[in-house]
Amino acid sequence: MVAFHSSIVKFVFALNLLLSRPQRHHLLAFLHGIVLCEGRVTISQIRRSTNHDRDLSCMTRFLQESPWCSKHVTNQRLSYLMETIRWMRAKRGDTRPITFLILDDTQCKKERSTVKMEGLDFHYSHSEGKSIWSHSLVTAHVVTGDLSVAWDFRSYFRKEGRLNSSKPTLLHQMNTYTS
Repeated sequence: MVAFHSSIVKFVFALNLLLSRPQRHHLLAFLHGIVLCEGRVTISQIRRSTNHDRDLSCMTRFLQESPWCSKHVTNQRLSYLMETIRWMRAKRGDTRPITFLILDDTQCKKERSTVKMEGLDFHYSHSEGKSIWSHSLVTAHVVTGDLSVAWDFRSYFRKEGRLNSSKPTLLHQMNTYTS
């Protein structure tokens, strides 16, 4: 049996996800492993770092075949974040509705020899001042007072006909949250 860090367990239970006990165990193993892994994070690395006693195929099946809804998990996480922000601000007596949504895009650079990975394209990198072979990730962070939390992230695909074919579309999707 793997002993998970209590903060991770409390966070997963606070989300009130509709997961079976084995699904919850796999989710905890993944989250714990991601925190413990250094450098490149793979499913094998996660399994090794958590001393997970099950076969690697159990973890991959959880991601590929297990009947859980990623949108539900995201909605629950965002609801939890909004409640945490409201609680922390109320605790300080701060009733001002000042919250910032910071949107950013970043490039996850890959070697040019990498050709079989989906979603790779040449994207302009502001830090390098040129187009680079990469994945493009659009992120959103919510900042209020001294609290900054990752809100959402989406992959950006430049190809026409793809679901997320423009950054403004992605930003709109990330900015449409209803509590």
